[in-house]
Order: sequence, then structure tokens, then C-alpha cells
Amino acid sequence: MGGSETYIFKLGDYLKRQGHEVQYFGMEHKGRCVGNAVDAYTTDMDFHDGSKLSKLVYPLKTIYSSEARRKIRLVLDAFEPDVCHINNVE
Repeated sequence: MGGSETYIFKLGDYLKRQGHEVQYFGMEHKGRCVGNAVDAYTTDMDFHDGSKLSKLVYPLKTIYSSEARRKIRLVLDAFEPDVCHINNVE
């Protein structure tokens, strides 16, 4: 687990201890250990073993992903959060 994951999980744990409801959004992958109420995640991008076509599309998906837009909208509509913390958006 990297520094950004450590940070976001510690922040989530802190907010839960303060009485807040916390949900997460990100990529679907085998080791995912957090989630959201509607079980919506973006497709995992495997930069090492993906097909040649997918490796060409991945850089574009990191700039804009209609899949991410659609799925995060599902999470936000169901959760209706007062505050969103966005991490690792480049």
C-alpha cells in the first residue's frame, strides 16, 4: 500500500471515529478493501499486462473517463455527501 492509500484510509478512519459516514470510489481490482453503497467502480487499468490497444487508451482515460464520470455520479446520487475529498487526481 502506497502513501496516498495510507493517507486516505487513515483520514477515512478518523472521520468515521468522528461520527461521519465514509464511502470510497476508485478502480475495481482484486485487492480492493473499501467500497461504496452502490458497488460502483471503474474498470481496472493494468499497465503491465493489458492489451496493446488498452495501453494506447489508458493515457486518455487518465485525462477523462466517461465510465468514471457515470459511475461516480451513481455513488454521489445514492450517498448525497456534504463533503467530498478527492485524492490522486492528476
